[in-house]
Amino acid sequence: MSGASRWVVMVSLVALALCLTSWPSRADDALESYRALPREARRGVLDCARGEISRALAPAAVAAATPVGRDSTVHATPDSAARHTPDWPAAPCGVYLSLAHGTRTRACVGSLTPLGGTLRATLRELARRVISDDPRHPPVRGEEMDSLAVLVSFAGPPEPIDDPMSIAPGREGLLISTTRGSIAFLPGEARTVSWALGEARRVGILQRMSDASFQRFDVVVLRDRPVTLYR
Repeated sequence: MSGASRWVVMVSLVALALCLTSWPSRADDALESYRALPREARRGVLDCARGEISRALAPAAVAAATPVGRDSTVHATPDSAARHTPDWPAAPCGVYLSLAHGTRTRACVGSLTPLGGTLRATLRELARRVISDDPRHPPVRGEEMDSLAVLVSFAGPPEPIDDPMSIAPGREGLLISTTRGSIAFLPGEARTVSWALGEARRVGILQRMSDASFQRFDVVVLRDRPVTLYR
């Protein structure tokens, strides 16, 4: 993996709830438009992500739910509402897609750059990967989805830092990169920077500090509830 397009492996999202309230933005905040997304737009993004995951898990079942010759947008398929997903509200940015059971991560993947021309195209590709490409967890099964929350995290551009200890882990993300890959910690996820470094060593990303590069980033997190809670 190399450059801005590398995939970012993420660890436990136990503290992700801390990110759900946006922190005060800076004057040059690249995520300002993402923080200002209205409720309806946020709902559309989350519905799109959930719908694309359902399609990736069972494409044949979704296709069968749409009668031949009819416009699928009028049917209550898993992603019917997702077809109204807004496009990027500002310059495209990094995106992470996660599934969580309560405070426990079920799966998570991400990219530092968009994976398609539209936001939906990026979510579609992340959905395809989140169900099977997280090496820390077994593949996601279709029957699990109703009990899992979907999280879409928009990440601002990473900023190089010399000393990872200089970040505030409660409100800043940390990206650790080496020749073995990358690992990202969302704001509030790492209890301390020392804990984050330890996790990077545990999963085999970090061995020597001198071989690693460190970057901080801002994040806006959207989270829905398990479908079972809607019923």
